[in-house]
Amino acid sequence: MKSVFTKVFSCLGLALFIVVLSSKESKGQDFSEVLKAQGDDAEKLLENYVGPFFTGFGVGMANGWYNTAAPHKFPGFDLTVSVNLASVPQEGQVFKFNASDYSSISGVSQNGGAAQSTADVETLFGPGDTESELQLSYQREYQGQTYTVNSAVELPSGFGFPYVPTPVAQLGIGLPKGTDLKLRLMPTIASEDFSISLFGIGVMHDFKQWIPGMKVLPFDASVLIGYTKLSAENSFAGSEITDDGTGEISVSSLTYQILVSKKLSILTVYGGFGANSIKSNLKMLGTYTIEAEASNGASADIELQDPVDLMFKSGGARATIGLRLKLAILTLHGDYTVQKYNTITAGVGFSVR
Repeated sequence: MKSVFTKVFSCLGLALFIVVLSSKESKGQDFSEVLKAQGDDAEKLLENYVGPFFTGFGVGMANGWYNTAAPHKFPGFDLTVSVNLASVPQEGQVFKFNASDYSSISGVSQNGGAAQSTADVETLFGPGDTESELQLSYQREYQGQTYTVNSAVELPSGFGFPYVPTPVAQLGIGLPKGTDLKLRLMPTIASEDFSISLFGIGVMHDFKQWIPGMKVLPFDASVLIGYTKLSAENSFAGSEITDDGTGEISVSSLTYQILVSKKLSILTVYGGFGANSIKSNLKMLGTYTIEAEASNGASADIELQDPVDLMFKSGGARATIGLRLKLAILTLHGDYTVQKYNTITAGVGFSVR
């Protein structure tokens, strides 16, 4: 039986070929155990543990929009496939746990050691050598009765691979007046358990033509704005804690940049400077149950309704430098972007006019 959050990440990994995410299932951990913590504490743990995935995936989706600042001549076009590899920095590989920040978690023990009130806990992209167990002890009011929850939440070590891969397929269409329309579209992929879809649209426009005297300068210059959104939904029916639960993930990225490029025979040097704005949302919807013990010693199942609704926001300035090789209609490109999670991009495509 796949665990709740393993299934969420596995659906993304399967549909987008992010193999590293599905490997978490091999550790046999059930991330739904996090729901045993108080509501705010559970969300805080999830935010710290999986937050780097959403940031890395978002900056990856903001890349791969261009490999030149020169728009197509009408009616030219290109079809390009890129892979973006966002590097998770040290602060995204571990987070500082302080028991004083939580109402229901008294301490953490690591690799079987004694419980401590503070510790560095690995995120999903941690180095992979430290497993942490968080000690829970609190009371919860449910249907007029006071229940005591004494349990533990196990956060397994990270992947030991601090990179988030994001594949992108894109069609560029040349329009009049030095304008390119760029489209990203992945039709809904669905199975009995999950569905996932992606849509993106961008516009690149040559602004040199509107500035007197700039048109004759020996380089190309454009402005770009691009928006991409991924949506995924996963059913948790049949898991140990819910019969009707579903998970929803959405990641959207908006990037706006000024681009410059110079063609040197078959080689083009290009670069861009601008900013990203990334928003992500993780929801667990439906009814979930956790075991608790009443003050009189009786046990009960406490129901949790729609227990998780997390919003992640990130972004900031970015700068890119890259090279493109064009052989007839075949193009090969690679670039490096300095941003919140520095990103390497490599791709291949076909370009006409």
